[in-house]
Amino acid sequence: MSLLAALRQLKRYWCIEILGSESKSFSWRRVRQKCKRSNRYAYLFWFRIAYVMNQSRSSFWRRRAKLLNERLSRRFNVEIMLGAEVGEGLWIAHPTGIVISAYARIGSNFRIWQNCTVGIKGGEGQKIIRIGNNVRLSAHSCIIGDVIRIGDNVTIGAMSFVNRDIPDDCLYYTRKTGESLSRNAEPSVAA
Repeated sequence: MSLLAALRQLKRYWCIEILGSESKSFSWRRVRQKCKRSNRYAYLFWFRIAYVMNQSRSSFWRRRAKLLNERLSRRFNVEIMLGAEVGEGLWIAHPTGIVISAYARIGSNFRIWQNCTVGIKGGEGQKIIRIGNNVRLSAHSCIIGDVIRIGDNVTIGAMSFVNRDIPDDCLYYTRKTGESLSRNAEPSVAA
């Protein structure tokens, strides 16, 4: 990829993800202001630079991308590994505690909240996690598996655990039951 093509791609990502629309004209001043005001936008700005640099054929730029991504992981506590393919329109609600494996293939308009994981089990064989377009991964959710397909237009509810495929146009959540125990109650002994 040429330098000019890489810059065009970066500007497209920044228009969609930071400025909010591809139809808005690009302005360095507006991008800078948004990045100063919000960690979400600052992370997206630097992540997309590392992401595009990693797509280069040059090992020099790929090494720089890796160093930049490691620095971003430490600063923002978000680890989107560089092998992951993330479509345009990435939206991070709160950039903290997010981990996305290098084996993830994510479509456009992916929305992710804090403390979410998209990862593999780590066994032998093929490993790929395909996530479709317009998917929303709510807070404290986890997608774990070696070969998983999440369809388009899927919403995964908060605190959900996903280890199987989800078809298109679904709402997925994990049922949880809450219990309240009195601290003063005597423990019962089964006879």
